[in-house]
Amino acid sequence: MTEEMISTAVANGLWAVLFCVLLVYELRDSRKRESRYTLTISSLSDRLGAVNGIGTAVTAVGEELAAVRDVTDAVKTDTADIRADVKKLAGGAV
Repeated sequence: MTEEMISTAVANGLWAVLFCVLLVYELRDSRKRESRYTLTISSLSDRLGAVNGIGTAVTAVGEELAAVRDVTDAVKTDTADIRADVKKLAGGAV
């Protein structure tokens, strides 16, 4: 098939030969470029998995902080209750 293209191009003139050379060059270059794009997409997909893992870890940390906040609020409430009880027992002198 390549020989047919070359013989037809030569029969049609220099511009046809130059066009065919340029076409073959572009097809080969496109194949290389497609290979690089595929590698890049694969690499980015792997990195996206890592980012998703980080997102999951951040969510877990947020949940832990919420639990700590709840415990802290309970401690604050208990401390306020204890202060009130101590004031009552001390006769309001504290």
